[in-house]
Amino acid sequence: MGKVVGVRDGVGSPYVLKVYPATARRRRDTELLAQRLLGDVPGIVGPRPVGHGQLDGAAGVSFLLMTRLDGVRWADRRADLDPAQTTALTREVGRALRRLHTVAGRQFGDLLDDGPWWPTAWDRVAARTGDLIAEHLASGGPPHLADRIRRFVERHRPAMASCPGPVLCHNDFIDSNLLVPATGEPLLCGAVDLERASWNDPLSDLAQTRLHVRQHRPADTTVLVEGYGVDGPDEHRRLDVHEVLHALAERNWVAYDRPAGWRESIAALDDLLTDRT
Repeated sequence: MGKVVGVRDGVGSPYVLKVYPATARRRRDTELLAQRLLGDVPGIVGPRPVGHGQLDGAAGVSFLLMTRLDGVRWADRRADLDPAQTTALTREVGRALRRLHTVAGRQFGDLLDDGPWWPTAWDRVAARTGDLIAEHLASGGPPHLADRIRRFVERHRPAMASCPGPVLCHNDFIDSNLLVPATGEPLLCGAVDLERASWNDPLSDLAQTRLHVRQHRPADTTVLVEGYGVDGPDEHRRLDVHEVLHALAERNWVAYDRPAGWRESIAALDDLLTDRT
């Protein structure tokens, strides 16, 4: 949501300036806090906040100045990587996400202290399921698919008890927000864009990444999960529930925004949701 521009200081050192509209002040505050929290995680490089505030003469428009990381987006190098390189990088992404999830929170929900929170992983999932299904039906989605998803989530409710507690989740840990060197071996060298971060079930974060991997290289979903270290049937069930909800959220977005090729996207997501439930 924020607009990003590159800037330099008086001696030529590079920084990134992210500007947020008045309606996105919470996004700015969330990203600022998430960057500070990420700074304490060994093995993951993220931008460091340098300054923040409001722009003069622009009502409600806020900004966050941060360090600029080396590298380019994985998405920009994807076409140049061979299958073995992509698989190895996907495994490392799983490992990095596990390291991120060592930052523990108190309740499930907003990263900010005044945001909506839920006491348990199941409460968070139940609330999200209700919201997403309501959006699905309002957008003209088929009721039978909504019923199928609702039953699937309820059937897996006991597995939610395996969640150890809320952790720092990036919520968009995908190739457009992960950095690799511009040339040479594609080793993960940074993670950016934390404005969607929250306290949540760690497997919700992994599920978002798995859904993205599934849409690019389905065979690599296995190495992603192995790299992360999902353990036991209940954890796999939790992961499946979260991936279904992420896919439904994506379907809702496509149905409302109708980007190019939206009908084909809806059909593919309907097939995925039917298959996964």
